Amino acid sequence: MSKSPVRVVVHYRDPRGPTGAVTAAYEQAGRTLRGTPGLIGHELLAVQEGDGRYALMMAWRDLASYRDWERSLRAAGHPSPLRAYQDRTRPAGHYEVYEVHDAWYEAAGRTGPAAVPDPPA
Repeated sequence: MSKSPVRVVVHYRDPRGPTGAVTAAYEQAGRTLRGTPGLIGHELLAVQEGDGRYALMMAWRDLASYRDWERSLRAAGHPSPLRAYQDRTRPAGHYEVYEVHDAWYEAAGRTGPAAVPDPPA
């Protein structure tokens, strides 16, 4: 299994529009993710049009860490408050897993598969 960092993008949609329900669920879910082994960080992105669509980007140290977390979530019955908002209308599915080939962030400089920062303590 790859030791490269991965990004998981999960698509959400509130059919009522931007009611605040997805952002509230994200804040609640985020509290439960603190300290998850292999999770580097996550962010919720709102579609510019403000129509109730969102994407959650999760940064993982490697695919094995993500898969371990995913298995534990499945075993617990998918208790995430975000689950009700998963956008299952997308033809490619509600989530995608990407391997990081190279990355650059102005604040952190260049990072790549061998140079992923440690999560904050």
